[in-house]
Amino acid sequence: MPVPMTLAIVSLSVLLGACSEQAPAPNVDPLLGRACFQQQLNALPPGSQYEGIASADAKSIRIKVMNGVDVVSVECALGADGQLASPSE
Repeated sequence: MPVPMTLAIVSLSVLLGACSEQAPAPNVDPLLGRACFQQQLNALPPGSQYEGIASADAKSIRIKVMNGVDVVSVECALGADGQLASPSE
C-alpha cells in the first residue's frame, strides 16, 4: 500500500474517533441536559442544536450547544432537589 494512502486512512480514523459523541457527565440524568436546552431555547439563535452535558455540580448544569457557528456552553441553575430551577429563581 503506498504511503499516502496509509496516511489518509490513519488520518481519517483519527478524525472519526475525535468526532464521536462524548459520554455525559457522571451521575447526571441525560434528560436534565435536554430540559436545560428547552428552557434556554428562546434565548438561543434559530437552528441551535443540543450537543450534550459539559459538566454539572450541585448548583448548576452546563450544556454544550451548537449555535450555527460554534459550540458554546449554556448554564442552568439546579434547585435543592437536583432538578432545574425555574428561570425566575
